[in-house]
Amino acid sequence: MNPSSPPVILIAFGEYDNLGVGYLSAVLNREGIEARMIDFRYDDEEILAAIKRHSPMVVGFSVVYEDYIDEFAALARYLRKGGVRSHFTAGGYFASLNPAELFRLIPELDSIVRFEGETTFPELVQRICAAGDWRDIRSIAFRDHNGIVMTPLRPLERDIDAFPFPARRPPDDYIPGVKFATLLASRGCRYNCSFCNTRDFFQTPGGPLKRIRRPETVLDEMEQLYHEKGCIVFLFQDDDFPIKNAGKNDWIKSFCLGLEQRGLHEKIMWKINCRPDEIEEESFAMMKHHGLFLVFIGLEDGTDEGLARLNKRMPASGNIVAVKTLKKLDIAFDYGFMLFQPESTFKSLKENLEFLSTLCGDDFTPVSVLKLMPSFNTRVEKELREQGRLKGSPGHLDYDFADSSLDTCYATVMECFAVWMWGANGLTNLSKHARNYFVVNEHLGKSGNGLKEQKEKFREILAESNHYLLGTMKSLFDLYESGNDPGEGSHTVEMIISEAKAKHQICSRGVRECFMPGG
Repeated sequence: MNPSSPPVILIAFGEYDNLGVGYLSAVLNREGIEARMIDFRYDDEEILAAIKRHSPMVVGFSVVYEDYIDEFAALARYLRKGGVRSHFTAGGYFASLNPAELFRLIPELDSIVRFEGETTFPELVQRICAAGDWRDIRSIAFRDHNGIVMTPLRPLERDIDAFPFPARRPPDDYIPGVKFATLLASRGCRYNCSFCNTRDFFQTPGGPLKRIRRPETVLDEMEQLYHEKGCIVFLFQDDDFPIKNAGKNDWIKSFCLGLEQRGLHEKIMWKINCRPDEIEEESFAMMKHHGLFLVFIGLEDGTDEGLARLNKRMPASGNIVAVKTLKKLDIAFDYGFMLFQPESTFKSLKENLEFLSTLCGDDFTPVSVLKLMPSFNTRVEKELREQGRLKGSPGHLDYDFADSSLDTCYATVMECFAVWMWGANGLTNLSKHARNYFVVNEHLGKSGNGLKEQKEKFREILAESNHYLLGTMKSLFDLYESGNDPGEGSHTVEMIISEAKAKHQICSRGVRECFMPGG
């Protein structure tokens, strides 16, 4: 090994701060072990050249997103064929919960680090670098002549403030001239939604389902990022930000008080993820006063029946109250909403469209819907498998709806609106960028240069596009529910698809011009 090269290369998504890799790199650095990250999105040839240049002892693959398992498998295969003989290991949700399956999909792996790796991974690297036996390390999996061996799990670290602040690359702009950083105030989630595997990941090793950092330590990290990196916007990545702990809001009060005592509350902005039933006017007014500008809420469904199936443990009225509260306080929000679910009917679809019409009626929130996908180790995946409805391979699991005409309808909706709602340059994504541009500039007191007029023009375009999208979906649902399935090649469907694509181009151009003049 080249003595000037890092003994560890981590291959992971490099978009924004990859906090998982950042924490691993930080604990490795604390142990005197240098690590370098390579963005998984680079060309295979670039990754191979970098690994050959550094000749690391260990290459770690961060298999966080199951959608990319095939790509990770192809890369590992390519690297081995290219002559890389480093120890290959992997971590992440899928790797931790399904090690045998991952070994089958990526046979080039030598080991798997299961669950949180801040203790296990440095120990593995140290043993390998010292040419020692590593197979007795806790919380790993490997193969021998008897098959897959999974060593006993170590409990999760109860005090996550024991870990150093994550290693970070130079911060990017959130909007032009305004730097941002991602961070965590907690790990885990106490809830057990049917479509989520987060509880399994944190429950299996043992220990608390949710661990919360001390407010002062989070504030120390934010203060450091503000003064040393120039970060003004902070995006908390917690599955469920600690607004309440044991039914009380002491944590968030201490956090906000700390921002004020450090003089940060008028200088920085922050975004959180939370449940709708955690949103209360008093606490969120306090949070806004201390810099909260954006909330992501997992609404998921607009009906009591749908929320019960998802095991959200709250009524649909809670979604409505949460949205009204945020609008009253003028706090921007994004949301998760799974319009299409395994048990969806045309009736439930249209009921949820009515909910979305209310939700997006402020002309500042773009319509965004998803299909509930059966992620591994979730109740939804297990139920579909038992029903014989699960299809596809790991990372690409899917299902058909109970009503076959709904499958055809869904395909048409995708043809009309997939790029619109989910494309990187689609209208929904552009609208969020535009909204953030206006909200951040207003918060920072930059209201000149026609900002008010640009914002009003944006709201007009978004209102028009939301109305069109929801109305077109309603027309499609009526068309396919009627039983007169127009079928592929129908002149009516072709016209709707063509009109939707033209509408998307017009509205996207308009939104882009509102906050990117000449863009």
